[in-house]
Amino acid sequence: MDQSNHTSVNITQIACHDCDLFLQVPQLRVGQSATCPRCNAFLFKNQKNSVDRSLAFAITGLILYVISNMFPLLSLRALGTTQDETLISTSVSLFKADMPLLSIVVLFTTVIFPATTLLGTIFILMQVKMDKFNDYTAPLFRFLRSTDTWGMLEIFMLALLVAMVKLGDVAEVVFGTSLYAFCLLILSLTLLSYSLNPHDVWSKLRNEITQ
Repeated sequence: MDQSNHTSVNITQIACHDCDLFLQVPQLRVGQSATCPRCNAFLFKNQKNSVDRSLAFAITGLILYVISNMFPLLSLRALGTTQDETLISTSVSLFKADMPLLSIVVLFTTVIFPATTLLGTIFILMQVKMDKFNDYTAPLFRFLRSTDTWGMLEIFMLALLVAMVKLGDVAEVVFGTSLYAFCLLILSLTLLSYSLNPHDVWSKLRNEITQ
């Protein structure tokens, strides 16, 4: 057979994460998406500069995260006294109020998991950009993907707004610097989740293994 008229096409081998169908997907143009032909599950999308944009959002989010934990989210003024609340002090207050389980949940979802996500994502994306990987890269990225749903900053923000409305009748609520940084942190994490293409990372890892 004459192969001179055939052009080589990069093929990506992937298993559908919903139905486990093994697929061979040709190289996609920027903006194109791949879906499973059997269950119609979304597989991945070829996004332009996904790694660079995701790294920028992750670094921005880390800066905002530090600011969010350095200053009070809000202050309550009542009867001549002022009480400041930060993300960590919120968990401590819940623990002192005999709600240890809720305290642990708030600590993990608003402090530990966001920090782990941001630091881990920056570490992974820097390795992708430098094409330098180690034995911990794949397990770490798999762990980060599995804990995405535990970052509940939006729910915490909603609960905070409800509390502010209820406390508005009995105390003066003053917005702290960290509250604005916290709102921007939520936006940064949302943009990070939207821009990060896991397929780019896994492709780099597969290429490193096959070399």
